[in-house]
Amino acid sequence: MTIRIPGKVGVGFALLATLVLAACQQGPERLAPACPTIAIVQDASELTLFVDGPGRDLIDVTLEARIMEFAGFCDTDLDEDTGAGRVDIDLELLFQAMRGPASANREAQLSYFVAITDKDEVILARENFTIDLKFEGNRNRIGAVETLAQKIPLKSGEFGEDFKVFVGFQLSEEQLQFNRIKLGR
Repeated sequence: MTIRIPGKVGVGFALLATLVLAACQQGPERLAPACPTIAIVQDASELTLFVDGPGRDLIDVTLEARIMEFAGFCDTDLDEDTGAGRVDIDLELLFQAMRGPASANREAQLSYFVAITDKDEVILARENFTIDLKFEGNRNRIGAVETLAQKIPLKSGEFGEDFKVFVGFQLSEEQLQFNRIKLGR
């Protein structure tokens, strides 16, 4: 069964998506298996890069980037005899980037992560990815889409709803603190 998971950064979306997906029917007697909850980590949804040195004003910014939203598909394959199987997730992440006043070049490479956790948010798997951005012509703001696939093995009795998928930028401690101050945390 394949289920489309639309996504936007917003409070409560993951819960709404889970409820909607749980309500889908697979035949007259069985509910469709729910997909994992997918969320963009708010503290890691933005990245601001500065020129080297102590300056952290607007004129020191070389790049600002944000993970805007996600969309995806979920396909659950369970063995009827053993109950084991897997959930295949195809994700599309929408990035937006803007060159800052201190930017000296028109290319950037950003690092982001995808982490899979159990319901208690214990990390089971985490992988870093990179996205290459190119500001062509006189463009100072661009959007980019990254597509990737994640597979979650399921033991007997486990379902997609037993897992969560988190995405965000790979940040240094300083970048994380900057985001938290910016977001008023």
